[in-house]
Amino acid sequence: MSVTITIQPSGRTFTAEPTETLLESALRHGISFNYNCNNGSCGKCSARLLSGELGEILPHDHVFKEHEKAQQRILLCRAKPSTDLVIEATEANASNQIAEQSIDTIVHKIDAVADDIRILQLRTPRSQTLQFLAGQHVCLSIDGLAPRNKSIASCPCNGMYLQFHVREVPGDEFSEYAFKHLKTRQKVNVSGPYGDFLLNEASTRPIIFIAFDTGMAPIKSLIEHAIALDKTQPTFLYWLVDEYSSHYQGNYCRSWVDALDNFHYIPLDIQYQNNKSVDIDRLQDGLKKTAEMIVTEHPQLQEYDIYINGPAWLFSDMQEVFTAAGVPSEQMTIDSMKRY
Repeated sequence: MSVTITIQPSGRTFTAEPTETLLESALRHGISFNYNCNNGSCGKCSARLLSGELGEILPHDHVFKEHEKAQQRILLCRAKPSTDLVIEATEANASNQIAEQSIDTIVHKIDAVADDIRILQLRTPRSQTLQFLAGQHVCLSIDGLAPRNKSIASCPCNGMYLQFHVREVPGDEFSEYAFKHLKTRQKVNVSGPYGDFLLNEASTRPIIFIAFDTGMAPIKSLIEHAIALDKTQPTFLYWLVDEYSSHYQGNYCRSWVDALDNFHYIPLDIQYQNNKSVDIDRLQDGLKKTAEMIVTEHPQLQEYDIYINGPAWLFSDMQEVFTAAGVPSEQMTIDSMKRY
């Protein structure tokens, strides 16, 4: 039987199973406690037990001092609940509340989901998982290559497995290496996280996500986080690709439609290239037309939160259309992180 955990001082609650640790259940519900090792070594997930009874306490190397024991301090990554609990713990809800980390990961898996798209999955050591917020990015470093910023495509609920989407770009050093030379078990350093492309967790407004091409990566992370938070407001995903690309995780998006009551997936194709060379004017025109279509489909757009992935200059016309429709600037979030 699940129990209820109440967090102080925020007052937030989540449910936990007696078979899982408090940290595992919190992350599953989209709550970001401070943590690092997830195995009881570092002590970063220390919290105070204010009321209730614990169940199993898993072995750990961290040693509490006497005054900490007197305060009923516990490790969230090692403690399982027996009854409803009230705990005092620090939550990370903003990028400046998470310390920069540097972790040597290994390549766990490389999936070819399209001819020109690879999904790269990195695995951290058990002693040092990555704490991050949905929508953030990190810097990937491989020996012999210039570092590359990449958005994390996975959910913060599991910082041990990190997913990234890589498009094949001729002439791009990182892309060509990922497609031709990168192997499983190879070391990749991850530093970060960075960025403020974050979900407004307090908002109950309907949500529109707009992803372009592999910009689906951070959008996917945000959507999975919203699902973990059990967000129930209407949510619309517009995924735009060009005529030479594909909606490489289309089936995954459709599974959200099947599983969630108020989730809507709209795949769109924008034809803007001439002989596979990018025509920026035609691209921006296509994005503007998409924005006008969204305005038509959502007459009360000023009541929505909008999340757009891509550089601000590329989406400036789209942003102007939404502004003219009455959407306040604070309800539009654009991920302008440079990837190439």
